[in-house]
Amino acid sequence: MPDWVYRTVARRALFSIPDEAGRAVALGVIGTLGRNAAGRAVIEFMGHMKPDRRLEVRIDGMEFPSPIGLGWRVDPEQRAARGLSHFGVGCIEQWIGPRRRVRRDGDEALCDGASMDDSGGGEAPRDPVLLLRRRIDPIAGEVVQLPNGTELRVRACDDRPRADEYNDLHGVVLQVGTRLSTGGWRVPSRMPDGLPDLVREWRKALPAEAPLILAGGVACPSEARTLVEAGASLVLLDAGMVFRGPGLAKRCNEALVSCGSAVEEAGRNVSLFRRAWFWAGALGAALAAGGGATLVLAATRVLLPYDEHYLGVSAESLQRGAPLLFAFMAHDRGTLAGTMLGLGALYIILGAHGIRRGKHGAKTAVIASALTGFASFFAFFGFGYFDTLHAFVAAVLFQLTVQIMVSEEGGASPSRGGADIEDAAWRRAQWGQLLWVVHAIGLLGAGAVILAIGMTSVFVSEDLNFLCLSVQQAQALDGRMIAVVAHDRATLGGMLLAAGIAMLLPVLWCFGRGEKWLWWAVAGLGAPAYAAALGVHFWVGYTDSRHLVPAFVGLALWLGGLLFSRSYLATKRSESRKFLQENTTFTNTGYH
Repeated sequence: MPDWVYRTVARRALFSIPDEAGRAVALGVIGTLGRNAAGRAVIEFMGHMKPDRRLEVRIDGMEFPSPIGLGWRVDPEQRAARGLSHFGVGCIEQWIGPRRRVRRDGDEALCDGASMDDSGGGEAPRDPVLLLRRRIDPIAGEVVQLPNGTELRVRACDDRPRADEYNDLHGVVLQVGTRLSTGGWRVPSRMPDGLPDLVREWRKALPAEAPLILAGGVACPSEARTLVEAGASLVLLDAGMVFRGPGLAKRCNEALVSCGSAVEEAGRNVSLFRRAWFWAGALGAALAAGGGATLVLAATRVLLPYDEHYLGVSAESLQRGAPLLFAFMAHDRGTLAGTMLGLGALYIILGAHGIRRGKHGAKTAVIASALTGFASFFAFFGFGYFDTLHAFVAAVLFQLTVQIMVSEEGGASPSRGGADIEDAAWRRAQWGQLLWVVHAIGLLGAGAVILAIGMTSVFVSEDLNFLCLSVQQAQALDGRMIAVVAHDRATLGGMLLAAGIAMLLPVLWCFGRGEKWLWWAVAGLGAPAYAAALGVHFWVGYTDSRHLVPAFVGLALWLGGLLFSRSYLATKRSESRKFLQENTTFTNTGYH
């Protein structure tokens, strides 16, 4: 589960029940998803946590996808190793031998102690994540074995390197925490004072190629980056992952990438017309222009000439003969116009800021959204009205989408920042992201329902109440009139589906500190859409409470997301780091 679920709802629920039960629920879900390709695809879709290829490290002749790993205390019985291997980690530590009891301590720490039974570890992940294996050696104490068989001795984090042991050690695992009388460890989630200095001492004492692994003591990306910069080969997360959320590994990876060399475009002189962001902006502008024209139409004559030709009646005569039906069509077309205006604004901002800066998933969001909107055009098979002008416009817009697909991302230097921090703005933003995700899913659900209604029954009970028609009277309406109404409904459903996808993917994949453009993109989507949708309903008098409740719920979710996420998305990481330095004690060991 992503941080916006874990840190808002799930952690409170899991921590309110006994440790074993909470762990069983969390790891049961992850383990179930990890057992098949579809479940692993869900994990990847929700978080896109795969480490950047620039983070690959070579240790003792082996390639690790990232220096951020997962300690054995997160999943002592290896129930969910395959699922956890997709959480952005470069390795997973496995406990070998009698199963150890792991429990939470009150102040964000994990304790392991007495054995529970004599069973060994569970199934190792079969995905390309290297497995570290830890066991108790009667003579040498705790030993960690690398996949190639190299054995590393475990040392307490307050141990200092001794000159007489340098040549005897192939590497060292520094276990952060305090050894308990039961033989286990109490592992805090935060980095203890002086640990980076100790890591530097061990790094200088050991041969350059000898592995130096830190186990535990990382609760935020800045701590992981500090330890890697100090010389740690791998950093294993355990208590930090439990208390800070499953997205910690991903955020640590992002912090490590941010402190690396800048990623600049490969000095190619690419024409503006080969840039995906340009065509995304053109598609958004065209869609917004169409939305504006549709809004004017809905506020004036409602019917276009080709609609009148198909119906065999003029707009004036229809308005005189069936004013409520005319108003009903205006309400559908006005709502469609607002959605088109908002989606056009979203495409423009996604292109100018997301695609142009190479933001992960921005191009995919525009393409997936546009293709979904085009696919919904074929809903005319359900109601029999082939709108030639609509088909022509769709064909033109499809050419712009093809240009986005074949053109290149980038065009501006990517934004860079430091490690993110878990301040009050970050915690509020998790609620904001949750509200936006629920809102986007709501758009998808509403679009699917309206599209299905347009292809089948056309009217719902609230519509018939507004039109003052019975079911029999509605069925007796002219077939061509029903086809035009159904066409409008199905088109609106398809546009809502496109808007839901265009909002959901950036909110899932691009949400991060300083991404102010994302805030404006979501604001640009919702402002014209809700203004037009609610405004046209009150203008025509369609104010049925059951009909408007979903719109007001969506408005509340959208506004709540804007409110909770604003300070986080508008604050750059460098500014948040400066604020933390001015309001906390900062030493060379990190933040406290």
